[in-house]
Amino acid sequence: MHKPSDFHHIPKLAALMTPFPHHIDIDSKVETAQQLMEQYQVRHLPVTRDGDLETIISLSDIERANAPGHRLDEQQLYVRDLCADRPYIADIHDPLDKILLAMAETGIGSVLVMREGELAGIITVSDALRFCGEYLAKLAEPIDDSIA
Repeated sequence: MHKPSDFHHIPKLAALMTPFPHHIDIDSKVETAQQLMEQYQVRHLPVTRDGDLETIISLSDIERANAPGHRLDEQQLYVRDLCADRPYIADIHDPLDKILLAMAETGIGSVLVMREGELAGIITVSDALRFCGEYLAKLAEPIDDSIA
């Protein structure tokens, strides 16, 4: 990461996205999505239909559905039953500030990042917070004024 004083422009989404995220088919069982999330230690999975990006599902979506009173124990749920109706999608070249502000203003937890019409990555609130924390840590580092 560059020293913050070296930034002469706002970083693009590629600076903090998780590239090539694992994904799941929309007709998969919710249990399969939860197992993938546990296996890969992620909280969001892009959802595809016939290989094309459709939407996203989060661990929070699954936890809400499994909460007492929200579903019948014998009812089989599929990813299509829980995934977001309209995911937030951005282009890999979009300015980071605009996307982070949109996430904060709308309360969305993730953004699907596209490059030339294909899924390139995902940005989550955790990614954004990690990036900001690292940025602030770099900002606090003393500047070495010595000449090498």
